[in-house]
Amino acid sequence: MSDQNATNDDDGIEEPELTMTLDMNILQHLGLKMYTSLPAVVSEYVANAWDAGATQVDISFPTDESMNGDYKITVEDNGVGMTYEEVENKFLVVGRNRRQDEGDDVVEIRGMTRPVMGRKGIGKLAGFGVAGTVIVKTFNDSQYVEFELDYDQMKEKGNEENPADTSTYDPQITDYGISEEKEHGTIVTLTDLDRERRPSSRYIVERLARRFSVIDDEFVVNVNDKRVEPTDRGLKSDCQYIENFDENIEDSQGNEYNVRGWIGTMEDRVEEEQKGVAVMARGKLVQEPTLFGVSMTKTGQFALEYLVGEIHADFVDDDELDLISTDRSSLAWGKEPATQLRDWLKDELARVADEGAAIRKEDRLADAKETESYDERIESLPDDKRDEIDEFIGEASQNRDFESGEKDEFIERVAESAEKEVFTDFLTDMRDVEVSDTDAVFDLFDRWEVIDALELMQVARGRLETISKFRMLIESDVRDNEQIHEFISENPWVMEPRWDYVDDEPEYRSQIEEHFPAENFHDNPDERLQILCLGYGENLNLVEILRPDDTIERHNLENLERYVDYLRNEVSGEDDIYRNVSGYVIGGEISSLAERKADRLERDDIYGRTYERMQEIAEATFDQFLEVFREKAEKTGDRRLLNRVETLEEEAAAD
Repeated sequence: MSDQNATNDDDGIEEPELTMTLDMNILQHLGLKMYTSLPAVVSEYVANAWDAGATQVDISFPTDESMNGDYKITVEDNGVGMTYEEVENKFLVVGRNRRQDEGDDVVEIRGMTRPVMGRKGIGKLAGFGVAGTVIVKTFNDSQYVEFELDYDQMKEKGNEENPADTSTYDPQITDYGISEEKEHGTIVTLTDLDRERRPSSRYIVERLARRFSVIDDEFVVNVNDKRVEPTDRGLKSDCQYIENFDENIEDSQGNEYNVRGWIGTMEDRVEEEQKGVAVMARGKLVQEPTLFGVSMTKTGQFALEYLVGEIHADFVDDDELDLISTDRSSLAWGKEPATQLRDWLKDELARVADEGAAIRKEDRLADAKETESYDERIESLPDDKRDEIDEFIGEASQNRDFESGEKDEFIERVAESAEKEVFTDFLTDMRDVEVSDTDAVFDLFDRWEVIDALELMQVARGRLETISKFRMLIESDVRDNEQIHEFISENPWVMEPRWDYVDDEPEYRSQIEEHFPAENFHDNPDERLQILCLGYGENLNLVEILRPDDTIERHNLENLERYVDYLRNEVSGEDDIYRNVSGYVIGGEISSLAERKADRLERDDIYGRTYERMQEIAEATFDQFLEVFREKAEKTGDRRLLNRVETLEEEAAAD
């Protein structure tokens, strides 16, 4: 670790002696337990650089190495650095209050005047939150000293039985002398890292941008040579609605305190750790983002999921008020004027959330009105009915996206439900329910369950009719491949009950037909009735349909394997929407010689499926529908459900 151009004993420089006084309570609670995230740790050293008059801070760590014993993170600044005496009497004094000792809460250095960020002299221990060893090398007027702080050695020096007892620890001095390359500055290196995953440059950049508001041309912070910019916060610029503030609040004695900043609502939901408003003081984060326990109506409560903000309240960092917690991540909200700040924040959060919700509701409704479904099914309804539906769509669609000019499943379902009287009743009740009224909420849930069951019953009735049609297709030994294609595409659940919808993929079907023509893979080319490729989620499903009187032989399964292997190679690219390919061959029965192969292939998502088995699946699915309806009817006691369950059972028995 020696400076290549350094001199020491030969130039008559006496080796410095360094001693730290500490107790185990401070070491454990202000090192390991307070600073557990890497951005928080690095932030403390960036704040130290600010106080040292630095104009540039360079943070570096490998991004292509595993977290081995040699992995290290460095934070280097071009501040004034420290003399040997300053290291001993200031840096190694844990709990030193710089502002009290120096009688000022601003630092005048290198012609700059800066508000002091450091408060209680504990940030130097932050590194032990993620590292076992902290190496400090500091330069002042070219004279430098490098020393190591080793957590395990410090513990050995401490009294673990009586952790409040003080003890002394002599850091190991690894180098000292005169440097011909660096005149001022400090380099902090973190080693023996207690992490399994290496850090992400992008993550550190974003978090530092959010933790400091003083980053600009006069205080440049780089992470692996990438400059941190205020725009890296990625919050304000992405807001859909913003309120700016610059006003005063009063405490109970009439004293005024300035607050400024902004609160806004994002286009998309906010990550949990960034949700709410962060409070800054003297350019540094002092309160992690929070919603301050704001209670809203159900619509406004939803809007809180999109709320972010940054409020600057420098007064909370006044030593006389002592409002900032030791780890600088929260405030003492029970003290004035923090109490008044909290109340002001809660009021503004609720107001902005309501404003944001209203704007979001209007935007989503406007998007919904551009869909083909709205134009065809809702636009022509009477004004009062349409207004009622618009209100519902706006409130229920704040997390939905609509495609202009396209059909939309949600709007289609709303239109279908709106045709029923119970839908209007539900909307009326919904407006009257207060979240605090538990009985009313559960009653509303029961009503909605009835609506859901009535809708599903329409689906079940349709499936009952489909089963009947499917049976007729089989018995008639259908020869029309388009008829089979249309039937399975419109009723994919007869193949797999979970397939409530599928996407027809003719491009993949054409590839199979081109590479595997029927005349080359079937003794009788007419045996292949149809090839289908159906997308469901991230799965592409290839279906080869044989005639109802054709037997699934071993060669049919082997053909299916070839088709599936081919498509799996085709969808292996990162940009493809499908991640897997399954295969099905449908026929009259599976031959005894092919049964064992069919069983093996099922483990590879390749299936032989008979028409009889498909009918059994369809009927079993219908029985499951009926069971759900019976349970809901018994749970809600709704006569409409009970009567319709009985009717469906009678129709199924008669079919």
